[in-house]
Amino acid sequence: MLRFPISFVFLLFFVSYVHTQNDTTLLLKPERLTEKDILPRDFSQEPIKIISATRHEEDIHNTPFTVWVATADDIMRNGWVTLCDVLRAAPGIKVSQPGNAIEGETFLIRGLSGNQYMKILINDVPIKPSIAIGMPIGAQLPIRQAERIEVLYNPSGAMYGDDACAGVVNIILKETERPIFTQADLSFNLNYNSLDLMFGGKLGKDKNIFRYSIYGSSTVREKTDIYDNVNPFLVYRYVPLALSQSVYKDHPNFLQEGSSIPVLAPLPHESRLFGINLTWRGLHFTYHRMVRFDHSALGLNPVAVSYANPSNRISEQIQTMSLGFQRKRKRRTSTNTISAVNYIVDNTSTTTYIFDQLSSASYYLRSPQPLKYNVLIADSIQTELTSGTRYAGASALEGRFESRHDWRLGKYMGLNISYFTVLGGGTPLYTHYVEPPKISVFEVSAVNGISGVSNFYNGVIGDVGLTSQLAYHNRKLHILAGTALNISLFSPRLGVLYHIDSAWTVRGNYSKSKKLSNAHKQANGFYFNRNTRQFEGGYGFFDIFSSPETNQLLEIAVRYDHKGVSGELIGFRQKSSNMYRPGVFSSFDLFGFEEYKSYQFEKLLGTSSELWGVQCLLKSESRSILNFTTRRKKSVVSSRSEFYIQYITGTERYDDIYNSSNAILNQPRWHTQFRTFFGVTSKMEIMFASNRQTKIRLKSSTYDAFYTSSVSRPDEYPKFRTWEMNARLFLSNQFLVYVNIQNLFNREHIGLDATGTIDDLFYNVQPGRSIRLGVNYNMN
Repeated sequence: MLRFPISFVFLLFFVSYVHTQNDTTLLLKPERLTEKDILPRDFSQEPIKIISATRHEEDIHNTPFTVWVATADDIMRNGWVTLCDVLRAAPGIKVSQPGNAIEGETFLIRGLSGNQYMKILINDVPIKPSIAIGMPIGAQLPIRQAERIEVLYNPSGAMYGDDACAGVVNIILKETERPIFTQADLSFNLNYNSLDLMFGGKLGKDKNIFRYSIYGSSTVREKTDIYDNVNPFLVYRYVPLALSQSVYKDHPNFLQEGSSIPVLAPLPHESRLFGINLTWRGLHFTYHRMVRFDHSALGLNPVAVSYANPSNRISEQIQTMSLGFQRKRKRRTSTNTISAVNYIVDNTSTTTYIFDQLSSASYYLRSPQPLKYNVLIADSIQTELTSGTRYAGASALEGRFESRHDWRLGKYMGLNISYFTVLGGGTPLYTHYVEPPKISVFEVSAVNGISGVSNFYNGVIGDVGLTSQLAYHNRKLHILAGTALNISLFSPRLGVLYHIDSAWTVRGNYSKSKKLSNAHKQANGFYFNRNTRQFEGGYGFFDIFSSPETNQLLEIAVRYDHKGVSGELIGFRQKSSNMYRPGVFSSFDLFGFEEYKSYQFEKLLGTSSELWGVQCLLKSESRSILNFTTRRKKSVVSSRSEFYIQYITGTERYDDIYNSSNAILNQPRWHTQFRTFFGVTSKMEIMFASNRQTKIRLKSSTYDAFYTSSVSRPDEYPKFRTWEMNARLFLSNQFLVYVNIQNLFNREHIGLDATGTIDDLFYNVQPGRSIRLGVNYNMN
């Protein structure tokens, strides 16, 4: 009973004694923590959260599907500017920079065109115009403004509906926890400059938090420094259908009459971006205005299109807007989103044709069989289709509403149900107008380049879908089952993941997606009356009622992740059927009355591909401390390495059951990627990357019968390897300078076939060595 009062009195005495002392040396100095006493937080070691696989935030290690993520640090560290810059580093994805004028840069994922069969999203909202053949890609997308970019490899119709036949690319924008955030980036060389700016911040507190960001970019490339090789541009190799070389000699495409080497224009490129991203409580608003200019000859052969005119270009604009509201309750979260996409190809877009695929189709269908050179027919076709400059145009406006609801069903289960509707209209891209067209969403005022064709395709864009997903999660087992019903499309998927222990994980999944006929493909098809010997109108719209394109995938994988070392082995089998093939000649009876011949995008009997493959993904990270005794300093040397290898084999039937290839066209059998980083302290970092691809079977090899020349053309392109280097020097915590060298050793390499038709180059030659200098300012 006496201990408390005595101790209490003693404490009072001690405090009084200390305060009465004049000698301050008796006071204890307060301890001050320094950066040496604080354990640094290494964000690279923390689990990455993704939303693309399940439509809500999830640890990537608990996802039974294949997802690859590029973080904001990866984007800055590698100097990436365009989406295909990012995808070039993704496992097994082949890119083409340039690709073609209509789609810009292109990429291939497991044998399928990513521009056409991957759904491209910003903050989980689709931005690809439904009326376009594929997503146009340049430097107009918000890549430098992204917090991360998620690439989902699995068919995702069960979560995203139509257009996600091969998977999803989701660009998640940056949001800051700081009051002010600024970012500026400038890169340049003699023929290139790119400027990115971003300003944002966070205001308010508690529930009344307002986050904002405003950003923009401008990228100008005065010329495309393609590898110095004239072989793909030798004109006499591309003369089609027993024609004479006179079809091109009279055009201003060559150094002199009879020359076989064309004059190459600089092939410039421009991109512009302006964006706004606002979040307040549960309300989220984004707006983007994206503009792209590319030369209209990209990837095409010099008999089809003139390279000589530098003003020939595609001028394109995409505007997107989305407004979403999210409300969270105890066991339910609902998200409603309204979005809109406006797509315009300006009527100043021009092309100088010589004898393109449409001319070849007209010549083939008008000439008597067997084919024989007919001067009158060839001259009349050139007058009709390729005389002078031809103009292009397109316009579309579509709106989308989606309502998504997530329920927690007890401790381990969750249910997601969403429904969406799309409504709009438009006129797809057509490039043979003889005068600049006046195009609105539902009306075209112009003269078509095909005599007899006066009806332009324009109409309603519509879609309705319902998706659902049931999820079970506990500490070791994760199961996801979902399906989508999209008009008449049934797209199921099932994924299972099991954590054997803290290091080992096994998973498997099956998914199937379908894709309806595309408006661009419907509009760019024509039928030919054998009696009048003329094209008479669009034929492709009859294809609306045909079977949809289908892609299904089965995957099995095992993953190891422990103490900075991770690896994954993935085996997969993919089957694609009812796939479109462009530039097809065929015969049919229109309603049983009369035989017609057509030129169009078409799904012929057996058009499909079947492949199986293996992916091996390895990553390692290390950190070591070096003591420099002379300076009595410690330097931290860090390194990170990534190694990806993919093997794919299979069969592609590209015409009918009798015309097939024992390789997937444009797909390398072996694809090896290596990327390593070395950093000394926090001041300097150097990156080396290697990309090796074995020989590739070219789509152009399937058109040998169309060419007049007897000169052998390559069926396959040999293996190649390219290197890339990036070095960064931090002048301060906010300011750095860097140098980026692409194709370090100036090796010749190829991209993807531009269109898959006879208009393409034999192989799409890619740029030689390119050196860019840059400065970056980042304050957060």
